[in-house]
Amino acid sequence: MDQNQARLAATDIAEPSVADSAGHDLGPLAWVLEEIRKSLDHATRSLKRFAREVEAARGSNVADIDTSQLRIARQQLHQSAGAMEMVDLGAPARMLHAMEAVVQRYFQHPEQCNEDAVAKVERGGFALIEYLQAVLARRPVSSVALFPQYRDVQALAGADRIHPADLWAMHWQWIDPAIGPARPPRGYDAQARGELDEAVLRIMKNGDVGVAAHLSDLCLGFAAAQTVLQPAAFWKICAAYFEALASRGVAIDVYVKRATSRVLLQCSTLARGDQDVSERLAQDLLFFCAQAQPPHAASSVLAAVRRVYGLARFAPVDYEERQFGLHDPALLLQARKRIEAAKESWSALSGGDRGKLRNVADQFHMVGELLQKLHPVSEPLAQALAGAADAVARSGRPPVTGLAMEVATAILYLEAAFEDMDLGEQELGARTRQLANRIERVRSGSEPEPLEPWMEELYRRVSDRHTMGTVVGELRTAMSELERTLDQYFRNPRENRVLRDAPGQFAQMRGVLSVLGLEQAAQAVLHMRDTVEQLLLRKIDAAEARDAGTFEKLGNNLGALGFLIDMLNYQPALAKKLFVYDEASGELKPVMGRSAPAADSAASPTSDQLISQELR
Repeated sequence: MDQNQARLAATDIAEPSVADSAGHDLGPLAWVLEEIRKSLDHATRSLKRFAREVEAARGSNVADIDTSQLRIARQQLHQSAGAMEMVDLGAPARMLHAMEAVVQRYFQHPEQCNEDAVAKVERGGFALIEYLQAVLARRPVSSVALFPQYRDVQALAGADRIHPADLWAMHWQWIDPAIGPARPPRGYDAQARGELDEAVLRIMKNGDVGVAAHLSDLCLGFAAAQTVLQPAAFWKICAAYFEALASRGVAIDVYVKRATSRVLLQCSTLARGDQDVSERLAQDLLFFCAQAQPPHAASSVLAAVRRVYGLARFAPVDYEERQFGLHDPALLLQARKRIEAAKESWSALSGGDRGKLRNVADQFHMVGELLQKLHPVSEPLAQALAGAADAVARSGRPPVTGLAMEVATAILYLEAAFEDMDLGEQELGARTRQLANRIERVRSGSEPEPLEPWMEELYRRVSDRHTMGTVVGELRTAMSELERTLDQYFRNPRENRVLRDAPGQFAQMRGVLSVLGLEQAAQAVLHMRDTVEQLLLRKIDAAEARDAGTFEKLGNNLGALGFLIDMLNYQPALAKKLFVYDEASGELKPVMGRSAPAADSAASPTSDQLISQELR
């Protein structure tokens, strides 16, 4: 096992399940996400360059190829993995360490770096960024859903172990579940081990889960004979696992078969008197207990294990389905731009602007092309939109109200679907067909139907977002004016007349921040207003201001406010928690997941400093 694979095996940080992350501080992730995105992009570009150099050197000595591009890629991935560990996101860190291990392998085997291999690494990066965006948006996603790309990358790295439980966000500890009534104790005698061997073999060869119920009882017998925590808990977890197989709550696949065979090996170890139990195996079995549907009988072994380990918070995940990274982010960005352009043209045309008639059909056809490429199930909607645009263009008149509304609703849905909605292909297909049918019915002369509840909710969400966008725009304008004013003053503190409008601007900004519930930021702005008013009352020189730290604090607060305002447009709920006003220093500072300061906190770097170091 090389150094990178060892690091992968040692990475045991588990992020909280998104399902119960309402109280989890996502500020650190918001802080580093854009840097992670840039680092992955740089790493991928470096790998592509190296792959081209390898291809050009085919037939010659590839060992002589310059590896500087590999070193760049490895550094970017290593720093990104470190940043993920800093913000306690274990599964993304594992993914990045796996990608780093691939790059490390290319140092020894450069001939393995080709276009297809780099494409798999790139898709792993796409999936990771999409997953992190979903986490930041507090969508109900699981890190296990990254497994298809993780498996591809680990295979490239030549990893010894590739398992979906590697990405499972579970803090492990040994717990002995209370199960009753107790089974008669069974020792590791020849008869018991023979029963275990035969039943496991039937599962391995034929996927025969008919023997799983007997295996569950046998494991409970082993558990009843134990006097040490680890073996007792292990056999109860095994019993729950086999109960899940018996009830067909878990599908038999290669990972289930491997876990089942490893139970035999663990039994052999225990039979020799060695009480050491593999935590990795126990976690893998527990993972499948979490994947299983909850049993109907509350007294079952599976129910007891799920209850004591709190497995109800983990929704089952189809780890074979590719949920993330299906498309190049650049293609998604292009789709968003085309949808936005079509939306603006349709809105203007519906308002009577006949000048839009010339381009509207082409714009909707371009939207349809990308829609069919990205989501083939949406083909009916793509055709309906193109047909409606063509008909309106041929008529030479703006659309009638009913058609204008139906097309606007469809565009709005597409805009939301490509921005922040977490929809599976099945739901996406159903809704796009429904929207297409509504457009076609209106075109055929039928009266428009009432909006469905989900359509009304869509309009409410977009209205809220646009309202926030307007507010953020106003705050940014005010910030720009204040930055220019203070910059002028900092250059020549004796000319304090340039500050005459600043107190009023700060007061206005404070009012907006208070209405938005951003009290910490409002307090900081109030302090800044008071500071500027004091500067207006008397002229000071630059040296005096620097010694007092006045300019530095004003500058720091402006920087913090700028980031907060940017965050408002992206994650308004998160923006309220991301900063805290330090009354003692008069500064707005990032919370960044800080714990209570210790006595020697002045000597210890903060989490945001450490993150910055990792990404530097």
